[in-house]
Amino acid sequence: MAAARDPRSARGSALTLGFATAVTMWAIAYVGRLPAVTASSALIGVLMLAAVVGWGWFAGRRTARWSAGAAGGAVAGVTNLLILGSLIAGPDGALQWAMLWWLPVSVVAVGALAGAAAAVAAASPAPPRETDWTAMLTKVAVVASFLMVVAGGLVTSKEAGLAVVDWPNTFGSNMFLYPISRMTGSIYYEHAHRLFGALLGLTTVAVAVRLWRVEPRSWVRALAAAAVAVVVIQGLLGGLRVTGHLTLSTATEDMAPSIGLAVLHGVVGQVFLALMVVVAAATSRRWRTAPERQPGVRAATDRTLQAVLVGALVVQLLLGAIQRHVAQGLVVHISLAAVVAILAIAAGARAWGLFHGVWPMQRLGQLLMSVVGIQVALGIAALAVTQGRAIVGHPTTIEVTIATAHQATGAALLALAVLLAAWTRRLYQPA
Repeated sequence: MAAARDPRSARGSALTLGFATAVTMWAIAYVGRLPAVTASSALIGVLMLAAVVGWGWFAGRRTARWSAGAAGGAVAGVTNLLILGSLIAGPDGALQWAMLWWLPVSVVAVGALAGAAAAVAAASPAPPRETDWTAMLTKVAVVASFLMVVAGGLVTSKEAGLAVVDWPNTFGSNMFLYPISRMTGSIYYEHAHRLFGALLGLTTVAVAVRLWRVEPRSWVRALAAAAVAVVVIQGLLGGLRVTGHLTLSTATEDMAPSIGLAVLHGVVGQVFLALMVVVAAATSRRWRTAPERQPGVRAATDRTLQAVLVGALVVQLLLGAIQRHVAQGLVVHISLAAVVAILAIAAGARAWGLFHGVWPMQRLGQLLMSVVGIQVALGIAALAVTQGRAIVGHPTTIEVTIATAHQATGAALLALAVLLAAWTRRLYQPA
């Protein structure tokens, strides 16, 4: 199995550390400003600075170079410009030119802080550990994808999908300049979801560019290119779900919101997560150094079972999205849930019990069975709190929490099933 070229390059470390820092900072800011949390700006700021220091320290320990931390911090600072505009924009969403000096200062400041932390860590007498920065970047993209699924789930659970009436602008303002002071209530959920989508799109492009530069396997590069295409389509689906057509109008009467596109948008987001999980697995050291595929008498059965499971999960996620948006098809959704549970337990049990000593197979089998159990419990809880109806009006915190957890766990279940299928095909071929 060919290995990726130059996986530990300085350029790769800067890209990976930068996006890892940015995703961490954005996650802290997102959670801290949730209406149900409303942490103080000071606390959010301290935690975000701690993230910069933490990743700078990590850079110093892994590379023994302060410059790696500084470069990663600078990349994070540039990425953070996507949201910094909301802090320097005026109340009307117009850019305050006198505040533009904050943009370069923020990039330099984040880079300097991360570089200082890296310098301290690099002074340790312990030798640095080798890191495959390309593989790590794909894992950062997986984390960003999952966070995006959760953020999207919260939008649906809070009935906030139409809180912002236009797209790609936000109430007529450039979405990156919409004032943070006006991001309140349902508007916050939807607008933050859009911003996180921009971050995920940028992260996906970074992964694709990196893989096309260093990855010798054409099928992995093709997956990365497909991921870029899917994330672009997903963004368009999210916008057209609001407007119904391409328009820069801000008038409600010019919009034609589409429930169908909302359902499709939700499912594609979960499929995208599964795609990124496969990309991350394929770039991992364990995948690249695994032995060539071995003949297996059980391989054909496992491949078929796993393919059926993945197909059933996609249909189940589609039914779940329909239920969440329009409260239709509940009986079919529950019935298929029983089928999916049986398939997942069967596939997980086979991977766990029949591949003794094969770490990915056994661990994935265990995880698959555990997660499907959690998902069934969450499904029962969601049915209990919603009584089978779509969440409307002012949902309670418990309704929002359970419904969002149920959706996110469904996405994780699909990702695990796809990952198990990928590993089975990597390690075994039908005898």
